[in-house]
Amino acid sequence: MEKKEVVAMLLKNGGKLVKDLTVKNVTVTVMENYVRIALTVDKKLDGMIAQEDGTYKEGKTKVIFVSLYSITAQLKDNENAAFAVNDLLRNPNGAEVNVIQEAVKAGTDYKNPWSEKEDANVTHFDHNTIINHVVDIELSDRANALLDRLALSKLGM
Repeated sequence: MEKKEVVAMLLKNGGKLVKDLTVKNVTVTVMENYVRIALTVDKKLDGMIAQEDGTYKEGKTKVIFVSLYSITAQLKDNENAAFAVNDLLRNPNGAEVNVIQEAVKAGTDYKNPWSEKEDANVTHFDHNTIINHVVDIELSDRANALLDRLALSKLGM
């Protein structure tokens, strides 16, 4: 499916669009079957908060979890930034992101809507969760200016 089709499907199925979140910090964690990115953003939004007893409770948080794939897919669509995806992932602070939050009930079969594989892995969550889909990334003015310098350094200039 194309990006606009996935976005339309997520919104039609109850996904909540949250716009203009400024990224303040990024933490990368390698998981069993994907790379998880924790984005600390400037505004609180819905999320699942881990409790001391190992359960999760819905609440408000400034830390959202997204997959590495969702971010790289968005950056690769940016003709000015595609060459620098790896560099931008190391320091994306100041970027603005739009996300769609998809609520998933415990015990529901979940398949990543961005996966192009017919046999994509189905995930089962043992608790209610909120999947955050990055649907747009806008780089800060500073990041855009640094892209020019990065391009020149990659060319050995």
